[in-house]
Amino acid sequence: MQKNKQVGVLLEDFSASQLTFYAIKNMNSYLENSDVDFVGFFENSTTSMIPPRFSTMSASEIWSFGGVAVATSVTTSLSLQKACLPIKKYFYVWDLEWSRRGGAEYEYTIQAYRDPNIKLIARSSSHAKAIKNYCNRDVCGVVDNFNIDQLIGIINNE
Repeated sequence: MQKNKQVGVLLEDFSASQLTFYAIKNMNSYLENSDVDFVGFFENSTTSMIPPRFSTMSASEIWSFGGVAVATSVTTSLSLQKACLPIKKYFYVWDLEWSRRGGAEYEYTIQAYRDPNIKLIARSSSHAKAIKNYCNRDVCGVVDNFNIDQLIGIINNE
């Protein structure tokens, strides 16, 4: 099985948040002893809370990215759906966004979870159950707090 050497992570932005902290910190750490090439894609240009030691670019450039792409929110998942090139597509469901909206915008939000070309990854086993209940799809794995070893393991074993 060929290992994936390019992994793109789509974030809404690089500003201060728990997701951004774990994503940048863990990708930076993983780069020290790995030949994986990370690219951080952002929807909104902001100052990064931690200096990334990997390439960053606008999410509008995802169309030309030939590696594996990992969305991290409903909006980044919907953007990823429109891109034809990434060889594998994943939606790492960090946050159960639909639970805060009280069912509002269901038709918009469910589209991010129902695309069969994008595999779902949960943040915890309880999130995996909630995702299954929400969109009637199983996740392909569970990754705790953007653990890159776990994420790369799922990507390489799919």
